[in-house]
Amino acid sequence: GIKVKSIFGGSAAQHLCLIDGEDRLWSWGNNAKGQLGVGHTTNLAQPCLVKGALEGKKVTGGAAGKAHTVVILSDGSSFSFGTNKYGQLGLGSVKYSITSKKKNQAEELHTEPVKNTVMNCSQVSCGSEFTLWLVGGTGGVLSAGHPEYGQLGHGTDNQYNASESSLKMYFQPQPQPKYIAALASKKVVAIASGNNHSLALDSDGHLHSWGFGGYGRLGHKVQKDEFKPRQIEMFENRLTLPLDSKIACGNMTSFATIKGGQLYIWGKPKATGDTIMYPKPLLEISGWDIRSIACGNGTFAIASETSAITWGTAGYQELGYGPKGKKSSANPAQVLDLEGKLTLEVACGFGNVAFLVDEKEDLSSFEEWEAPEVVTPQPEPAKKRKGGAKAGGKGKKKK
Repeated sequence: GIKVKSIFGGSAAQHLCLIDGEDRLWSWGNNAKGQLGVGHTTNLAQPCLVKGALEGKKVTGGAAGKAHTVVILSDGSSFSFGTNKYGQLGLGSVKYSITSKKKNQAEELHTEPVKNTVMNCSQVSCGSEFTLWLVGGTGGVLSAGHPEYGQLGHGTDNQYNASESSLKMYFQPQPQPKYIAALASKKVVAIASGNNHSLALDSDGHLHSWGFGGYGRLGHKVQKDEFKPRQIEMFENRLTLPLDSKIACGNMTSFATIKGGQLYIWGKPKATGDTIMYPKPLLEISGWDIRSIACGNGTFAIASETSAITWGTAGYQELGYGPKGKKSSANPAQVLDLEGKLTLEVACGFGNVAFLVDEKEDLSSFEEWEAPEVVTPQPEPAKKRKGGAKAGGKGKKKK
């Protein structure tokens, strides 16, 4: 086996990644767009070492989007792989225009790691179809990708009409990572992204949010999209956040920890029920020393003390309650099989949750995962038609 140092996923991702003790990257899961970076587009049921341009290099962190992955290396450089349809890989250009009328135009996929244009990177976060990079030292934030809800933070959604005769609106992709001007006067120390919104924590303990504002996920008491970062009023004065605050974004929710072991939540954490329009303490987690927090599409996971805690709307038993346990949980609940064990880190995706447990813990009672063999479907041979179409007859319409 390998020693795992870190794990990561993303709220919209159907794949997971890990960094091993030798600072190498491994990935597994959905690979339809090459987001695993292993040189092909076949799904993988178990971790596979990512080589190519990363071979011999030290990976220090990363994040996963819906169909792309971005990592950072020990020298501050950043590599990306997966789809570049909206410029989310940060390569400086996109191969095809989104308004192109060419039939059967292939989507731009990079199935192996490609170096993007960002340098001196200290952290990265991925939304569904966009990416943020935090620059070490200066604390500047760059963004690239899909701008539809203002999630790039540049004051616009880049919407335009392709022609005067067309009613269809398009959103111009931004393939070149660009500094977010609204944060230029701040030194950002941490970033987090959900499907279409983001958070940034600055060195003064203030939290900023922008992007899609539905269900109150931005914490501004209104359901309004924000096209550039806006400071959340709640976290001011005596409620400023510590610089080591854990911040996280799900599809429709946001989280932040404050001093004293209190977790604040806003947005729509439950499939039913009211929305939380501004940050409120999550009382069930009050007093817990949170080490790690992660969000899936509608699921949440926390590593705290010697417990792992999960909750949310789940469809694949990813909350870890066991085959006979409940599938979903409206409120935070401890994962009993991991109770008393030191969970170092948690990672979530769309339909999956991963727990990184300290190597000193006894895990002999756990079954070892045996990955099923992945079978690539083969196209059926074309059947010969009996006879030909009669002259003047009507052929069958294609469905």
